[in-house]
Amino acid sequence: MTPQEMTEIRDKRMIAAINMEKPDRIPISLSGQGFFKWIDPTAVIADMFRRPKYIDEITLQAYKLPIIEEMDSGPMIGFTSEAFLQSFAAMYFAKMKIPGRDLPEDAIWNIDEQGPMTEEDYDTVIDKGWAYMTEELYRRIGYDPASLPPPDTEYMEAMNKKVAELGKSRYTMGALLPLPSFEVLSGARKLPNFFKDLRRMPEKVAAVIDIMNEETISRGVKAIKEGPPAVFATIGGTRAGSDFISPKVYERYYHPFFKKTITALNEINVKTWLHNDSDWSGFLHYFTEFPKKSCIFDPDHLTPMENLKKVLGDYMCIEGNIPPGLVAVGTPDECYQAARRLLDIMGDRGFIMSVGCSVPANAKRENIEAIILATLGK
Repeated sequence: MTPQEMTEIRDKRMIAAINMEKPDRIPISLSGQGFFKWIDPTAVIADMFRRPKYIDEITLQAYKLPIIEEMDSGPMIGFTSEAFLQSFAAMYFAKMKIPGRDLPEDAIWNIDEQGPMTEEDYDTVIDKGWAYMTEELYRRIGYDPASLPPPDTEYMEAMNKKVAELGKSRYTMGALLPLPSFEVLSGARKLPNFFKDLRRMPEKVAAVIDIMNEETISRGVKAIKEGPPAVFATIGGTRAGSDFISPKVYERYYHPFFKKTITALNEINVKTWLHNDSDWSGFLHYFTEFPKKSCIFDPDHLTPMENLKKVLGDYMCIEGNIPPGLVAVGTPDECYQAARRLLDIMGDRGFIMSVGCSVPANAKRENIEAIILATLGK
C-alpha cells in the first residue's frame, strides 16, 4: 500500500471519529516531542535547538519503528525552534526558557511569565483597543515578531515530503486560533495580579475582555476563512477548569469566548478542537449548548473520561486520556489496561485514543506500544 493510500485510510478513520461515526478502528493520536530518544538515547531536549535537523531525522525514524508505525498521527517536525517557542510564549506576553541555556540539558522548555501589563492599562485598552495594547506589551517584554528569523521554507518542504511518506493522517492538527482572552489577560497581568483584578475591578476586567473577544475572534475567524480549507481549528486553554475557577467567573469571563468562536466557526462549517487542560467536569454542560458534532473535546488526564462520556458522549468526539505520568513511570501492563478501560468507557465511535495533553519526553517506548496494541485489540 502506498503512503498516499495509507493517508487516505487514516484521514477517513479520523474524520469518522470526529463526525461521531464508526471508523474501521479507533484512531490513535499520540503526539509528543521525545520520540527521538528511542533512536538515540544519548540525545537530550537541548539538542532540539542545537541540532534540530538531526533530531527531525531521528524522530522520523522513530515513527517507522514496529508497532509505533501504527499510530495515525504524524511527527511534530519543525515546531521546536526557539523562534516558534518564543512566539508561543509571547501569546501570554511571556518569555520561553530554553533547555541547555536557561534550564538543564534535558528539561522541557518553560514559559516565564513577565506580567508587563499594569492596572492603568485597562483604561488604555478601553480607550485605544487591544491591538494597540498588544504592540505596547510586546515592546515592554522586548519581543519583536519582525525580528524573528524567517522560516526555512526549502527545508520545511523537504521535511513535509518525508512526513508524507509515512502515510499519516492530515487531520490530527488544525489551524491554531488565538487563546481565550481570559488566558491572555491572566498572562499579561500575571496570574496573582489578575485574580486580584477580578475581585477589585470586575466590571473593568469584563469590559476589557469583551473588547479583546471582539478583536481577536473576528481576526482569528477571518484568518481561517481566508486560509487553506480547514476541517477544524484549535483553541488551547489551561486556566479555566472547574477545579481552578468558579462557575460565576467562568460564565462571565471565559465562556463568551467559546460561545462566539464556536458559533462563528460552525457558520463556516469548521469544527472547534478544544484542547482544555485541568479538570473541566463542572463546566462540561456548557458545551451541550452547541450543535452536535461541532466540537472535539481534547482534555488532559485530569478530566475523568467517565464524566466526559456521560455529559458530552452524545454531542462531540472526545480525545484522550492516558495520564502522561503513567507512560513515563508505569509498566506496559498498566498502560495496556488503562487503554482497554478507556475503550470500554468510550465505545466504538466518537473517540480518539491519546495521552492527556501530549506524550511526555520521557515516555517509555514499551508503554506507548502497549497503548497501541490495546487499541488495536491485540
